[in-house]
Amino acid sequence: MTVRSSTIPNEDPKPDLKYLANGLHDRIRAVWIDRFFGHKAEVEQLDGWVSVLRIRDRHGKLIYLNANSAQQLYAKGRRARNIVLKPRQVGMTTYVAARFFLSTILRPGTVTLQVAHSQEAAQQIFRIVQRFFIHLGPKMRRWLAPGIVNVRELAFNRLDSRYLVDTAGNRNVSRGLTVHNLHASEVAMWPGDPQETMASLLAAVPPDGRVDIESTPNGAGGYFYSEWQRARSGSEYQPHFFPWWIESAYRVPSVIGETLEPFTDAEKGLVTKHSLRKEQILYRRQLFARLGKRAAQEFAENETECFLRSGRPVFDVDLLEARLQQVKEASRSEFNGGLQVWLEPQQNRHFILGADVAEGLSGGDYSAAEVIDAETGLQCAEIQAQWPVQHFAERVAELGCRYNQALLAVERNNHGHAVLNVLQHQLGYKPIYRHWDDSDRVMKVGWPTTLKTKPQAISILANMIRTAISAFASRRFLEECRSYQFGEDGEMAAHGGSHDDLVIAMAIAQAVRAKGGALQFASLVR
Repeated sequence: MTVRSSTIPNEDPKPDLKYLANGLHDRIRAVWIDRFFGHKAEVEQLDGWVSVLRIRDRHGKLIYLNANSAQQLYAKGRRARNIVLKPRQVGMTTYVAARFFLSTILRPGTVTLQVAHSQEAAQQIFRIVQRFFIHLGPKMRRWLAPGIVNVRELAFNRLDSRYLVDTAGNRNVSRGLTVHNLHASEVAMWPGDPQETMASLLAAVPPDGRVDIESTPNGAGGYFYSEWQRARSGSEYQPHFFPWWIESAYRVPSVIGETLEPFTDAEKGLVTKHSLRKEQILYRRQLFARLGKRAAQEFAENETECFLRSGRPVFDVDLLEARLQQVKEASRSEFNGGLQVWLEPQQNRHFILGADVAEGLSGGDYSAAEVIDAETGLQCAEIQAQWPVQHFAERVAELGCRYNQALLAVERNNHGHAVLNVLQHQLGYKPIYRHWDDSDRVMKVGWPTTLKTKPQAISILANMIRTAISAFASRRFLEECRSYQFGEDGEMAAHGGSHDDLVIAMAIAQAVRAKGGALQFASLVR
């Protein structure tokens, strides 16, 4: 069939979904779609056509999607790959879903995947997408010929396109797919290892695919925090930050004659720098009164403080951040940075070395060791490396000998037994810490990390950070402390995608010191 020029004019008209839905021959329609939304074409048009889709507003009313301030700014500044740091409920998830939905139904062969942090969030997102489809109108729905319509997927048989919603907890979420549009939602809240999950997802995206990562902050650590920092330094992702006051609904009407005096210093800064109005200051006061510390996480005000004030950090992040601005490079570095030294050993002084042992596989966890002065607790040297157990044991023994036969406190859990075996029976290292075992009622070599000893050691380290933060010189140790958080179950661990090996090694060293580690030297055979 020949397509007449009267059907598709020479000048490019704006796409019209109603025109597309009303009785055009399939071949004409396919040519029309390819002309405006072909595989190689830019999809700038999508931002102008999200308004044909229907959403529910805050009051539950069905309305057309008219882009708000945050959505308009995002549309103006977005690229093929974006990372968005946002407050709650500014409509970013809905907007990205709208653009990707249009791309899916207007570009044959498109696969869109939206990944949420929880099953409940995935269901909510899919309801939004289903609403887009349901309210397109009967002709458009019939033409799209949906095949699979379930709680996870919309499949459009005529176009051979699919829109899927899943959770980050599904290890096989992108298995076997080529994903043209990837939307990673609330990444800072993802379970498990978000970095590993994203690596798997990104492997499914072709070079010309589109990726949008968005989240509220959740602590100064983890994958989302790291990717945001990379984006700010010029990575492949375009960063977009939206403070809470960009949403016009976040205001509280003031009463005539009501005064806001006295302003806090923070409020004065917001009024001066961002021209916040009276109604917004009132909203902020109610927000902080209602949410307390969580307000800084759920309703970000600046892209630095929101990370520091969010999550449930174990250690004082203000002190850590201030110390990070002060620390300098190590005075000596060996093994490609695996060993760093700040204070050399001195005669007639005792030292303690705490060690946390990993398997030593490339891409896995690190083995770590921290050397401290037994009297002052000052950090002297540090090992962090992915070395085989035998090699790590040899380097630890060597470092211990260098620091006046330091007392070695090696975590005996898991691979720590192998290190202790090498230290004792192959290398003949003598000053090894022994811990009382209640069950066997004997002293056993190594530090046992248990439900009892771990909180005790971390508490001792936290107190040291509060009272003597200047004792610590390692940037990578301080950064691990910053991302060390309480989980939902109260367990203390590194934020998803981060490491805590240096934290554990230092906690062991400081706990042994607090237990009188220096006194044990007198009875040790040298």
